[in-house]
Amino acid sequence: MIGELALDSTGERVGDGVHGIDLSDRWGLDDGRLNGGYQISVALRALAAEVPLPDPVVASASYLRPAWPGPARVLTEVVRAGRRLATGTARLVQAGPDGVERDVLRLEASFADLAATPADPVDLTAPPELPPFEQCRTFGGDDAPPEVASVGRRMRYGVTAMPGWTRGEPSGDPSAEFWFAFADGSDATLLDLAFVVDGAAPVVLELGRGSSTVQLTVHLREHPAPGPLACRTVTRHLAHGLHEEDVEVWDSRGVLVAQSRQLALLL
Repeated sequence: MIGELALDSTGERVGDGVHGIDLSDRWGLDDGRLNGGYQISVALRALAAEVPLPDPVVASASYLRPAWPGPARVLTEVVRAGRRLATGTARLVQAGPDGVERDVLRLEASFADLAATPADPVDLTAPPELPPFEQCRTFGGDDAPPEVASVGRRMRYGVTAMPGWTRGEPSGDPSAEFWFAFADGSDATLLDLAFVVDGAAPVVLELGRGSSTVQLTVHLREHPAPGPLACRTVTRHLAHGLHEEDVEVWDSRGVLVAQSRQLALLL
């Protein structure tokens, strides 16, 4: 099954390294701007179509301007292609109110062939300890209330208890563990994980604060097994109007499949 995310983030190659796409409003935030995970997914898929190795293993994106639903382009360049790693860049560009095309996001990513090397994992942390998804309190997807942003209808979450910020009672603890699943029933792919790490509300909401991503780096460790994904997210430091957020994503086998760190503006 091809999921909504893959359909909405795959453009058409219209020139040498150039991909055209209509950015979908299905991934919009409350004010209509597009989710940062969706933007990185668009840029990464375009670059993946140009790079000779199959699996992105690290991607780093800087968010320069808001992205909005509508026409956009991704301009890619393969910087180096070696035997084990290939590296490239992608620029997501979109016309502003004056019609002039501007950079919205800049991305650099490296690719490998995960099947060509043994996994040989050493994990010094364990997956989140969560009840099965079916036994959790779930929210999002079609059950989301009308005021929830459109991107919130694309996912379902499983938790042992609703976050304090959702009740208007921030807990003071900016951390969370939860299940993540796409609301359309599709299973996440390796490329989808670049969205998943930015697919939940920022945990600084538990401090009564909001945030907006400035830079996001994701490590893509393994192709995920079918089923929901167990996520752990935490913020430890706030200063100068900025904070970090670290995310781990584990698949249904208990395998670490992605990690990320983002720097975000406090709102």
